[in-house]
Parts: sequence; structure tokens; C-alpha cells
Amino acid sequence: MKQVLLAVIIVACFSSAVLAGLTRVYVIVNMDDAPIEILKFGKYRAEDEDHIFSVVEYKNKTDRDIEASAITMIYYDAFNEKEDGVRGITTDLLKATQVVRGGWSTYGEPGFVKTAIAYVSAVRFIDGEIWKADTKKVIETAGDMPGLSFLSTTEMLEIEKK
Repeated sequence: MKQVLLAVIIVACFSSAVLAGLTRVYVIVNMDDAPIEILKFGKYRAEDEDHIFSVVEYKNKTDRDIEASAITMIYYDAFNEKEDGVRGITTDLLKATQVVRGGWSTYGEPGFVKTAIAYVSAVRFIDGEIWKADTKKVIETAGDMPGLSFLSTTEMLEIEKK
């Protein structure tokens, strides 16, 4: 009887752990010099088995119109190893001080993702001027945030080139 009860308790605990999954942490890394500020970052719909879906709400902080922007999102597993990443690019006009929402997906195992980070990686203004994030500065800023000291410049540059 004790063995049956112990087996039921173990199965119940294991089932609860599997159903609960990892608690995902969404981190926004806003740079002071970035023309765009990310306001919200998170999951936006139910995930299938091989896609990670995210939504980003962001604002043009300038008094200039933006004709293209790139937001980089990188996903790490429970062991701080890169699961996947996506550079979400939009060419929708973003007027001065306008707030918009964008959704992107990438192949990956959503159940394994523990930490997700987002930052603005590039902006093209309507007059043709291009602003790009200094990846080393992004790493330094994020590295000062609790739990993000594991970030890699190499991984971030790899995603930005896609």
C-alpha cells in the first residue's frame, strides 16, 4: 500500500511539474540612444510545438518619421543556452511619437524557453539616416540586469545578421 501511495505521489508531482512548465521571463533592454522604446514584450498567442510567438509594443521616441525598424528577440532555455532568435523587421511607417504593436514568430521549442530578451537593433528614418544599436553596449546594459550576465555578443550579432 505504501509503495502504491508513494508511486501516486511521485506521478502527481511529476505531472504538476510538466504541466506547469518553465516560468518564462521577458526582458526588455532599452538603450538610451535608441530612437524606439520597447514598451511591452511577451507571448501573444498559444504556441504550437515548434514555434515561439512574441508580441512587442513599441514607440517612436523622436519627432522624426521612421520607415523601417528591426527588433531583435533572443530566447534562452533553462540552462541559459540560446534556444533561438528572430530579428523582427517592419517597413510600416512609424510616425513621430506613434505607438504600435508587432508580432513575430520563429522556429524553436517554446516549452524550453526560460528567458526571452528584446531590444531595438536598427532604425531607418524617412530621410534615409540609419541608426544601429551598438551590440557591445546592449550586452553591457543587459549584463547589469539581474539574471542576464550570460548573454553573448556573438549570439546577438549572429541573429542581427539574419
